[in-house]
Amino acid sequence: MRRLRWAIPLTFALAAVVAAAGPMRSYVFERNLHEVVPGVIYRSAQPSGARLSEWIEELSLRTVLNLRGKKSQDDRRWLLDEIAAVERAGIDHVSIRMSSDDLPPAQTLRKLVHVIDTAERPLLLHCAAGAERSALASAVVVLLETGDLERARAEFALDKGFVYLVNPRLPRLLDAYAAWLDEQGVASSPDRFRHWANHEYAPYFYRAKIEALDAPTQIEPGSAQTLRFRVTNTSRETIEFQASRDTGVHLGARLLGADGRQIDELRSGYRDLTLAPGETTEIALEVPAVAVPGRYALRVDLVDEGVKWFESLGSPPLEVALEVGSRP
Repeated sequence: MRRLRWAIPLTFALAAVVAAAGPMRSYVFERNLHEVVPGVIYRSAQPSGARLSEWIEELSLRTVLNLRGKKSQDDRRWLLDEIAAVERAGIDHVSIRMSSDDLPPAQTLRKLVHVIDTAERPLLLHCAAGAERSALASAVVVLLETGDLERARAEFALDKGFVYLVNPRLPRLLDAYAAWLDEQGVASSPDRFRHWANHEYAPYFYRAKIEALDAPTQIEPGSAQTLRFRVTNTSRETIEFQASRDTGVHLGARLLGADGRQIDELRSGYRDLTLAPGETTEIALEVPAVAVPGRYALRVDLVDEGVKWFESLGSPPLEVALEVGSRP
């Protein structure tokens, strides 16, 4: 009975936390404005155009960094109002598309580091609620400015809207950096973080090196061809290949025409295999018959079925040029 009395208020408390992380948070943390570097870099929730104009004047802002992204011909009202406020003030506006619940691709983290390093300050960075993407970007700011991991972790704080119970993934970026520091036997510093972000970072296990073992550049028209590749896990986590066609990691390839358009999508590596960091495996891939002579390309990559191609998170694919035509 005592357990039941404790369980009921605990359930309500957890529900309140989840609610705060959902639609209610947009109201509770309407402004969510905080200093990251005093007088130099700020973080916030999405401001209205009028409020942004006030902040530009009050904080002497020179750059606004929008972490929600910008599409071509983007007509979202909040973005149009934001750009109008920035243009009226004659300051810079930068957009980076980041996920609110997943680690950024390697290329996105590199772009974020570059913008923070080069943008004119004072700078305001913001997302929608100022809680997840702003927390991650602010942690990056702290590491670039001071190298202090504990201060960076403090950006993922409940009083700034971040709820770890709801979104435990984003702070893993700091865990990955800390693990790399331990491997190197060194302490954190701004330059070490900058190097790690630009050269060492890989989200989860999404980094591999793919090499062609016997991939001919010329194949006969109408003839299928089996190519072999060596795959090396260059991440710091295990890669789980699976025999299932619907889940797990497999070797994949996209066959492209001379104009770059995709003609076919291929799969191989249907096996149960745990590839530890640094380990390699060899996988054969069958390229189906191509009837029309010409130049083609095969973009070879790993794919986490139903989730992502490794390339989308920054792992470089291997591109093999193919000439379909009879040998003279």
